[in-house]
Amino acid sequence: MIEILKELRVIEARVSALIQRIEAEAKAVTATVGEIRRLAILEEVYRKGGKATPQEISDLARKYHKTPSSSAGYYSGKAPSMSASADRRFRVLTETGNRIVQETREKWGEDWLDRVPMDIVGNDNTVDVEVAF
Repeated sequence: MIEILKELRVIEARVSALIQRIEAEAKAVTATVGEIRRLAILEEVYRKGGKATPQEISDLARKYHKTPSSSAGYYSGKAPSMSASADRRFRVLTETGNRIVQETREKWGEDWLDRVPMDIVGNDNTVDVEVAF
């Protein structure tokens, strides 16, 4: 009887591990490379305490295969996601920028940027490609 119970516990552990793996795979996020690139810069600034220098923003744009001039979109429109600090030395997340980061983290998980496949996101020819991470 004890041997059967031991075998059942081993089977139970294997089934439990399989269920967890399948559930984790089902939770994978799918997004376009363009969307990831747009949100990645905001996430990176958030991780830097909500502020970055203009040079850091340009470097982040290049890291995600965007032109530095494309970052101007973060500072424009009715609800910009970043603005210049009072002394103009830094770019800081606005209330809108912080909200976007928080909403993205809620949908994709706080570690989403660490899971992004940079070999795909870093490829210039993959803007409209959807990736799962």
